[in-house]
Amino acid sequence: MLGVNVFKTREVVLKNNIPVVIRQAVLSDAEGILNAINKYIPESEYIPLKKNELSQSIEEKEEWIKGFLDYENSLLLVAEYNDEIIGNIDLTGSRREIMSHTALIGMGLLTEWRSCGLGTNFLSLLIEWAKSNTVLELLWLQVYTENREGFSLYKKMGFIENGIIRNFFKQDDRYFHNLTMSLDVSKGS
Repeated sequence: MLGVNVFKTREVVLKNNIPVVIRQAVLSDAEGILNAINKYIPESEYIPLKKNELSQSIEEKEEWIKGFLDYENSLLLVAEYNDEIIGNIDLTGSRREIMSHTALIGMGLLTEWRSCGLGTNFLSLLIEWAKSNTVLELLWLQVYTENREGFSLYKKMGFIENGIIRNFFKQDDRYFHNLTMSLDVSKGS
């Protein structure tokens, strides 16, 4: 299904007046994405993954990217500055037929690129693409309830709260609640 709904590359200017390129990931981005993930995971308080759980090879990351290229309800975008990948956002469409109209959002940014509008630009472009997609109707995500900045961004982008699972994440004997949010992108919305 490759090429069914291709994303058009964009240059956006962030709040810090720095232009970055946001484009669809390709297989040759595997090493750059892996490098970015290996930097931002250990620095993030709100991505439920530990550094020791990051053991993917470049080949495994290529397979991961291929999944986004092969399914018309999925998209992987990267942001680049000076030819370095500084963040990524993914929309993973369900592979189950009964849920293929839904997709889960995941996002990660290098620390120095947070709070400058990159997340807003990523989400805006992802939502725009999803609304033009012939399959997708519902986007959803999960956010730590303590992640006020993330919650505010998702709320600003039109996501609604669907419910909280208490004590969903456990880190260093401390529990965190998980909030599920969703956005209707169906043609009737």
